[in-house]
Amino acid sequence: MEEDKTAIEELKAFAKKTNREFDFDDKTYVASGINPRNLVKQHVIITSLINDEPYLVNYCDMASIGDNSMFSGLFFPIDFPVETRIKLRQKNVLDKMNLFSRKSEFKTQSKKFDSKVIIEESAEKSFTKLFYSHGVQTLILDIFKLDPRLKLCVNHIDVGIVSELKNKSTLGIYITEQWLLDEAILKKLYSLVGKLKMKIQVGHEVHS
Repeated sequence: MEEDKTAIEELKAFAKKTNREFDFDDKTYVASGINPRNLVKQHVIITSLINDEPYLVNYCDMASIGDNSMFSGLFFPIDFPVETRIKLRQKNVLDKMNLFSRKSEFKTQSKKFDSKVIIEESAEKSFTKLFYSHGVQTLILDIFKLDPRLKLCVNHIDVGIVSELKNKSTLGIYITEQWLLDEAILKKLYSLVGKLKMKIQVGHEVHS
């Protein structure tokens, strides 16, 4: 009987199968405090060997808190100020029932898009610039259909462990508290996020 693979092994196999570069780091350190204990910090970064596609970044740090403690997703640089903060997620059942949920303070001009997402944080100018087109909105909704856990952010997640993204504004499509391991979802995610990256870049060139 074949043993179950670890998350690291699954991602390594995915990188090899899809001809991408695999980078892994695993560190153990002692937490400070009254009761010192060993904690783990690890990451897996998967990078394309042949084109300028988004980076698959998987990260876990037992000492961190919030979304940056454990996340997994595709990230790419975006031509926004580094202080820009945007975060949105798809609406869930509780949101649609208006139970224990807050209404989004930010709206686009699309009733369809606004009815399906919650925009939790946004800089007004960048918000308008990012969600200006129907094509961008449609791609985001298509991405969200892949996995109900997926979120979108600009500069909410620190991906400075990727040297090419350090000190740059980045857009990420990601989940928290787990890593993305499903090969079929990853392949579709690469395709859709790649299209989103291209459409945002083209839109910026048109409007700059």
